[in-house]
Amino acid sequence: MKNLQKKIIIGIVIAAVVYLAFSFYIDFEKLLEAFSLFDWIWLPVILLLSLTNYYLRFERWHYYLKLLNIELPRKISFAIFIGGLVMSITPGKMGEILKSYLIKEYNGVSKHATAPVILIERLGDFVSLLIIAMVGAVYFNFGRGIVLITLIVFGALLALLSWRTFALKILTAVGKWKIFNRFNEKIIVAYENSYKLLKPFPLFSMLIVASVAWMCEAFGLYLILRIFDTPATFFWSFFIYSFSTIVGGLTLIPGGIGPTEGSLTILLVRTNIQLNIAFVSTFLIRVATLWFAVMIGILGLIYFQRVVVHKKVFEISNE
Repeated sequence: MKNLQKKIIIGIVIAAVVYLAFSFYIDFEKLLEAFSLFDWIWLPVILLLSLTNYYLRFERWHYYLKLLNIELPRKISFAIFIGGLVMSITPGKMGEILKSYLIKEYNGVSKHATAPVILIERLGDFVSLLIIAMVGAVYFNFGRGIVLITLIVFGALLALLSWRTFALKILTAVGKWKIFNRFNEKIIVAYENSYKLLKPFPLFSMLIVASVAWMCEAFGLYLILRIFDTPATFFWSFFIYSFSTIVGGLTLIPGGIGPTEGSLTILLVRTNIQLNIAFVSTFLIRVATLWFAVMIGILGLIYFQRVVVHKKVFEISNE
């Protein structure tokens, strides 16, 4: 938990520096003016769209656990998934491996058995965002090279992981190396679990679920832009949200803080939106997605800790 607190603090400090730099560059008074133009009655709707994203991704998470025969009460599974959202401010969200530690703490299932779920989740999210961005990149003739190359790389990675014969040969060869020898069995177990999640039906059905989930957040950006009465269209909003999220993820900066805000603001300005409105729109969607996720995640961890403490007390009292 101390390490978790440090990560959150680091993320907040980075965000504060980035947002402060933007406020100095844009002019603080113009930012306040932009905030005053926003109709705050719509904020709960935008947050609800983010919650829909989390719910759909939770259903994917719980479905993956069932495929691997990892039994968790639905409430606990939800608390663990939500708790993992705290790690949204880690590079590429890979800090969500925390969920594997939480499962191990609850029922003792080894981390290498559950870690593949987090890996496939992250790959699925990224490929889903790339698919959304690719459609926009082709339609708007913007950023096609970046999106296409990234989509090919991650698509190839999914394809190679799905090719069991090839993957096992590579892992067996790597397992013979002295440095990996003692982990060989765990690596094979982790891959076998990954393979189960990458079979055609789980792979494509969950890509659809993930795409819908991320489009919910993108729709939140569209609503913000409509509230500000900007000329940004529905499809342009979806494209720039997915594109800027990809940019932030590729930089491996915690939470994509800085690159995501910068690219999204620049793309909004490209839409002939005033700079102060563009940045406030960016700030609001990041609060409703990134920082809202962290807040919800903290609540999930608090609930999980209370349940685990109660479970341990109950077990001790029955001994």
